[in-house]
Amino acid sequence: MRLQQIESKSHLAYGEYQHRYLLATDIVTICVCILFSAFSFWNAGKMFLYVMDVPIDREIVYGIYFLLIPMGIIVLCRLFNAQRNRFIMFLRIFYVQLLYALFFRECIILSQLMYNGLSFDAIFANMDFALFGYQPSTIFHKKVPDNRLITEIFFFSYFFYYLLITTGWWLLFFKGKYKEAIRSLTIITCAFYVMYILYVFFPVKGPKYFFPELYHVWYNRFHGYFITDFMKCIFNNMNIGGAAFPSSHVAISFISIVLNFMYNRKLAWVYLPLTIMLYLSTVFIYAHYFVDVVAGIATGIFLYLAIPPIIKKIQPCMIWLEMKLGKLFNMEQFRLP
Repeated sequence: MRLQQIESKSHLAYGEYQHRYLLATDIVTICVCILFSAFSFWNAGKMFLYVMDVPIDREIVYGIYFLLIPMGIIVLCRLFNAQRNRFIMFLRIFYVQLLYALFFRECIILSQLMYNGLSFDAIFANMDFALFGYQPSTIFHKKVPDNRLITEIFFFSYFFYYLLITTGWWLLFFKGKYKEAIRSLTIITCAFYVMYILYVFFPVKGPKYFFPELYHVWYNRFHGYFITDFMKCIFNNMNIGGAAFPSSHVAISFISIVLNFMYNRKLAWVYLPLTIMLYLSTVFIYAHYFVDVVAGIATGIFLYLAIPPIIKKIQPCMIWLEMKLGKLFNMEQFRLP
């Protein structure tokens, strides 16, 4: 009876429920951290860090680290829930975006540890060949004119992904549309977490790791301007293969552009051509197979449709957990500016 009363008053997925202590993104992030901690402990003994020539089990360290993040979230909520300053509340709500890169890198490492470096790339390379009679990821960049400006446009389109998945919700927040901002952030964050968990158990490294002719050349053939050099630097420093199928760049950008059309229509029309270029750029820079892009669109559609009703279904449990944690740690109630 009590759960039914709670459910009738709440619309957590859409930001309409006046959260007492925690947002849906807080609760889901805490749960995913605990799950990734379990994954790390499960893979203990497979990878080591060396500090002053002393071996330290990396996965034990990260298992503990993922358990500390929920404590950090609770401290953050305890300190900032009742703050009326808009900038502080912005940090309180959107801190979760800083964790996306951490989970992305870690899901790749965990998948490599679980499968001992093996991947399913051959399946998708063969699918691309069956569709086209050649490998789009090895041919596309050769068919495009070797022009610095064109290369810069493709690399900027790939970089644009990081703006697409964040700036729309920031704009909604500073326009005072808090419900829409929280709803968008919730859907995007949940979509990311679903894909990260999938990547742990389904390793696909991508064309630039699978085809020797791409791996040996890497990105040295591309010459653009600032963004091209910036992205090449990122690729060089994060040289680990994985999380390629389905493409999260495509899936999350699809959800993001749909949400922007719902809440930021003028911005969405500006973002739309860049989003299409983003899809093309994933193959142009040989980060993905063509089928990764198709699967990314399908996954984006599925997650966009599935996440809100799932969150609505589990709202009673989430609110129960929120109330327990809020009272246990003596949190202030959450208040928007």
